[in-house]
Amino acid sequence: MIMIQTMDNENEMYITEITEEGGKFSISETKLLIVLVCLVVFVRGFSLYIQKSLLRVQQPIKKNVTIVVMGDIGRSPRMQYHALSFAQNGWKVDFVGYDGSKPLESISSNPNIKIHYITHPWRISDRSSKLLFILYAPIKIYIQIMKLYWYLIMKINSPDFVLVQNPPSIPILMIVQFICWLRQTNLIIDWHNFGYTVLGLRLGQDNFMVKFAKWYEKLYGGRAHAHLTVTAAMHRELMYNWDVQGTVSTLYDRPPTHFRRLDIEEIHEFLTRVNLEKLVTEQTLDSNFLPPSTTTDSSSSTLLTTKSSSTSSAKYRTDRPILIVSSTSWTVDEDFSILLKAVKIYDQYVENNNQSFPKLLFVITGNGPLKDKYIKDISKMTTKNVKIITTWLIAEDYPLLLGSADLGICLHTSSSGMDLPMKVVDMFGCGLPVLAIGFNCLDELIKHNKNGLIFKNEEQLSQQLIDLFTDYPTNLSKLESMRNHVAEFQKERWDTNWNKVLLPLLNNN
Repeated sequence: MIMIQTMDNENEMYITEITEEGGKFSISETKLLIVLVCLVVFVRGFSLYIQKSLLRVQQPIKKNVTIVVMGDIGRSPRMQYHALSFAQNGWKVDFVGYDGSKPLESISSNPNIKIHYITHPWRISDRSSKLLFILYAPIKIYIQIMKLYWYLIMKINSPDFVLVQNPPSIPILMIVQFICWLRQTNLIIDWHNFGYTVLGLRLGQDNFMVKFAKWYEKLYGGRAHAHLTVTAAMHRELMYNWDVQGTVSTLYDRPPTHFRRLDIEEIHEFLTRVNLEKLVTEQTLDSNFLPPSTTTDSSSSTLLTTKSSSTSSAKYRTDRPILIVSSTSWTVDEDFSILLKAVKIYDQYVENNNQSFPKLLFVITGNGPLKDKYIKDISKMTTKNVKIITTWLIAEDYPLLLGSADLGICLHTSSSGMDLPMKVVDMFGCGLPVLAIGFNCLDELIKHNKNGLIFKNEEQLSQQLIDLFTDYPTNLSKLESMRNHVAEFQKERWDTNWNKVLLPLLNNN
């Protein structure tokens, strides 16, 4: 069989097929387009027929929403909060995404929320070459497309709204646009960042795939019933530079009510259960860093607290270290070498000065591709007054650790300069001032010298730690002042903000 392109007298291109028997026939591009349109119309009509047929034997589901995450549901806190808010307002929620980390118990046990787990495609190492990444990307995208179509067309009820997290953008934005058109439903895009800028961290912003990703994201992210952004800067970008269609609203991340400062009895109970002392001994091989244990039959102590008897009240140990926490996905947009260098500078300063300084214990939570690398770097450190340990906590324990700590630290840098680290929101919810590396629009969340401090490099970070803890514990005025400003942030929680911003968009459908 031979295919030949020809032009007829009216300058219309034809595809001529010559068979082995010598016969031939021609199909114009116009006819091909007509066939394609008819096929799409048929698919949509058949889909609507199937949906109506199902509704004859089932009660129609009112207020139904599908939430789609092309990632680990358990590591997507904002989308979990969306699901809970929908459920609390009487909506049925189909939650589609990958398994992995355990989601919140309030998600798993909620009768209005049904989780649909998609099996993971094979994943190549983040340390693999750019060439292998580029070659595998189309295969991975094809697998994702097939799985998503299956779940979104065949496995879930027809929703009133589809809420999708972006990024990732490819292939999910194209798929949900088609599904929303096919099922006659409304699309809401929750813009956490821009997918093409995240891809640019790996391939370089001038790479042809990054430029294609930006074009794709603008094309398929440009139309929706509503666009939610995490910052005002992103709001402006979509409105004026992307010229998107649909309502654009800024829905700032806010902590849910279970993120709060623990009282000292709760701190004692939590630290007794998680036993941070064991982690310090195992990971640093330095038991001398810890305050001496005073546990007897009638008393108990933790890293931070002590009780003289089982019936007495807990109190802080006078020899306790300062507990500083950070959470991370261990990716290239968080350079933890800055913290490691700052810690060495702080430790050397303490060794060379006679002023009173506390010991500092950094606890870093999370999993990710660069974790092993940084763990090796941490294991080589020989600091005496500062130790760093890493751990992984279940979702319910993470806010308890934050609620027990003294200070938070954030090394997140935005690939676009227009998203904000949710870890800071969590820390504020638990009453923690935060030291964070600066980038554009961070001042929408952290007010320097008010609810936290912003640094640019390891020298500034080490100096901030020195200033905060010189003459400890008599000089804590700056830390206390920042805690008071964090209390202002805690007044508005996720539910209040969600009901104020998103509910009107649903009711205006």
